[in-house]
Amino acid sequence: MRLEYDVVKYDQYGRTLAYVFLEDGTFVNAELLKGGYAVVLTIPPNVRYADEFLRFQRKARRQNQGLWGGNATRL
Repeated sequence: MRLEYDVVKYDQYGRTLAYVFLEDGTFVNAELLKGGYAVVLTIPPNVRYADEFLRFQRKARRQNQGLWGGNATRL
């Protein structure tokens, strides 16, 4: 596993802000969004993948994937 940092490494609460890549190159953050198992949270100035993440989230939502499927869309 490899962590990739953007402009700021930690948020105001000391939490690590990083993009996660597996040994095989899988971009974990992106895969979670594509499957509908995460929602985009952008913390400026860390916006390197923001546009890409929003595209993945919108597509998952349109296709009723993960969190966006079934009764979850009625919450």
